[in-house]
Formats: sequence, C-alpha cells, structure tokens
Amino acid sequence: MTLVSCDNSSDLKNQITITIKVIDSQTKQPRINDTVTIRQAKWGIPRRYVEIGQYLTDSLGMATLKINKMNRYSFETDGPNFAFGSDEYGEGELKNNQQIIINVVDPDKKQIKIE
Repeated sequence: MTLVSCDNSSDLKNQITITIKVIDSQTKQPRINDTVTIRQAKWGIPRRYVEIGQYLTDSLGMATLKINKMNRYSFETDGPNFAFGSDEYGEGELKNNQQIIINVVDPDKKQIKIE
C-alpha cells in the first residue's frame, strides 16, 4: 500500500489576513451590513473571476478574511439603494494584516461630468 501525502505548507505560508473597510465616499462613515463579495482570478483567455466568498460588514464597516497572497482578487461591495464600490489587487500585492478601504458612492449622489 502506498501513502501519498499532499504538502500544503506553501499554501499555509502564503495565507494572510486582510480587513476590508467599507465607507461612504461622501460622509466617510462606515457602511454597516453591506455585502462584500470576493472573487479570485482564474487564468484563461479571457481571464475570469470566480466568487470565493461573501461577507457582511460589521458595526465598524469591516469584514476580515484569510486569503492566499499569491492570487489576484477583486473585492466588490453592494449596499442599499444599489450603492456600489470595488477594488482589485494583483498577485503578491496584498500584505498580512493589510486594510483595504473601499469607498462606496450612493447612486443618488453620483455626479456625471459632461465636458
């Protein structure tokens, strides 16, 4: 009988904790109970993003999670009245205990600039 072992030490070594803070772009106040969706890039042509989790922001407008720092991620927030914000980070750009701040603009407050 042969026993095959999977070495996940590199996955654990690359695992980091990040905090996402969602704030209102106008008031700079935290957005409570907004949904934060995390998507990870999968290589191919074209590149596609696969949802890997959803989190609700707490009373401070934050969500904390663990990810692999060697992957590319897209972070999107959705809140009441179709308020939306997003950010994206490439492979190796995120550091352990990093805080990502996502500014959310309420659609009623968006200004369209026509030149």
